Amino acid sequence: MAASCATARRVALFDERAGAGQEGHGGHAASRAPQAGPGHVSRDPSLTGRLGAWRRRAGHALAHADLAPDLSRDIGSKRWLRGMATLVGLSAVAIAAFPGFSPVEAAPAMRIDDSVRDEFRSQMIMPLALGADSGRRMGATLAVTTLTSAPERPRLDLVATLAQGDGFDRMLRRAGVGQDEASLIAQMIERAVPVDQIAPGTQVDITLGRRTSTDAPRPVDALSFRARFDLQLAVERQGGRLVLDPRPIKVDATPLRIRGKVGPSLYRAARAAGAPPSSVQQFLRTIGQQYDIDREIGAEDEFDMIVDYRRAATGEVEVGDLVYAAVIRGDRPRVQLMRWGREGRFYDAAGEGELREGLIQPVPGAISSRFGMRRHPILGYRRMHSGLDFRASSGTPIYAATNGVVNFAGRNGGYGNFVRIRHPGNLSTGYAHMSRIAVSNGQNVRRGQVIGYVGSTGLSTGPHLHYEMYRDGQKIDPASVRFVNRAQISGADLANFREQLLRLQLVRPGAALASLAPDTAASEEPVREIDRIENRQRVQ
Repeated sequence: MAASCATARRVALFDERAGAGQEGHGGHAASRAPQAGPGHVSRDPSLTGRLGAWRRRAGHALAHADLAPDLSRDIGSKRWLRGMATLVGLSAVAIAAFPGFSPVEAAPAMRIDDSVRDEFRSQMIMPLALGADSGRRMGATLAVTTLTSAPERPRLDLVATLAQGDGFDRMLRRAGVGQDEASLIAQMIERAVPVDQIAPGTQVDITLGRRTSTDAPRPVDALSFRARFDLQLAVERQGGRLVLDPRPIKVDATPLRIRGKVGPSLYRAARAAGAPPSSVQQFLRTIGQQYDIDREIGAEDEFDMIVDYRRAATGEVEVGDLVYAAVIRGDRPRVQLMRWGREGRFYDAAGEGELREGLIQPVPGAISSRFGMRRHPILGYRRMHSGLDFRASSGTPIYAATNGVVNFAGRNGGYGNFVRIRHPGNLSTGYAHMSRIAVSNGQNVRRGQVIGYVGSTGLSTGPHLHYEMYRDGQKIDPASVRFVNRAQISGADLANFREQLLRLQLVRPGAALASLAPDTAASEEPVREIDRIENRQRVQ
């Protein structure tokens, strides 16, 4: 015990000396902070001290955190479950950040048209072997000598177009043909085919020869064009004079018959069977005047249509109008209609024409106000509204309800721009608030003709059409009048009609699509590359 007390005194003495030495060496020992151990945090009140203390605590916590335990040990324990949860979470994050496999879009292919193709050919050596038909030249060098006068081309090939209302001689003179030869060729063409029967836009291939002198026009060596679908006309120089050479073209005029099931859509079924779009629209419009297509024609019914169809031996096809329309149910025709007469009306098998409404709606819009008493939107008091108001945007065409004669066209007080048409049967119709009038007083108009455009002139709150009807000069409700016109075939015309109907019914479906022997003269291939390029389409 005495030894222990002695040892304690020695330790205390050592501490006093150490403290005194430190005080004498570096100032007051009490003012110095003790060294922080692992579990000790200094209490420095400054911001830097607090951040340092927080960093030390965080580092101590992360150093002792068990984030990735060994999953092969203590299976099922809390430590093992925590490690498994960490593994699953990291795997989910990795899968979510995994890149996709969307396709990589390539650059679009270069569009190569005729001009680009000619540019490629001009840079090749092949055109030199084919007559240097690219028209390109090498750059001039010092070896080139300038000519005093360049020689003319011995032959000039060009294309002239016959315009609307144009004369054949005027077209040739525009192409450089002399006055005498242009008149001669026009007379030759007129004897074969009248010029008014040649479709506007017809292209004429013309070959002009060498001039006899510098101030003389080039003579015509050859001329060729498609005068009709079944006729090619050519003018050639033989023995020093021009000769007309008509070249008939073989044409197959077998009508095109298309038949099939209606299915969910009559239009789609007919188009899938090969019917032209215009023919399908005519079929729907014709049948729709007799039946409600959506309600009265079922999916199991069959459609049957025949279309004017012509094929030339040169490969061109001309599709005409619908000539026969029928709906078949249970192998028996429910409706049969055939086009007949100059007006192109459809008649049923008994020779009765289609029902045609004498009055049509003047604008394609809903009725916003009907005939009767109402409060005027501008004047503010009740008064008689003597017509029907149709909703329509400004500028919408207004159509004549039926045939008649315009007996007033101009400004008419609150009606604004107003047109009145007199019809047979002591009836008249009036059209008010127009933005512009398209007819004149005394003009004959037909059913469906544009007579003006919707506007808001006169006493009007906005664009619309005010439509009135008069009987013997008195205003009546336009909704109470309806005309129905139905033509009837009789006598010899009825016999001819039934004979034509029988011939059409004998046409086999698809017979017009049978192979046709090609025209050998039109199928010749050009020998040279320049001939291939210069070969023009004869029929558009």
